[in-house]
Amino acid sequence: MLIRVRYKDGRIDFIPSHNLEELIVMTEIEQFERSTGWVMVGKDPIRSTLRGHYAGNNRRG
Repeated sequence: MLIRVRYKDGRIDFIPSHNLEELIVMTEIEQFERSTGWVMVGKDPIRSTLRGHYAGNNRRG
């Protein structure tokens, strides 16, 4: 699936959906488009699969 993105230089492009998170993490894009409209990276809530490991106490142990 292709997702429309807006780069920091204002250029708009379509990218494969599996590249979206990488571009967000690398701060290459400032917006991407969802079915509900444009999402502003750093302002609007974005789900992430590249979360860091929990650094707190492990209570499961």
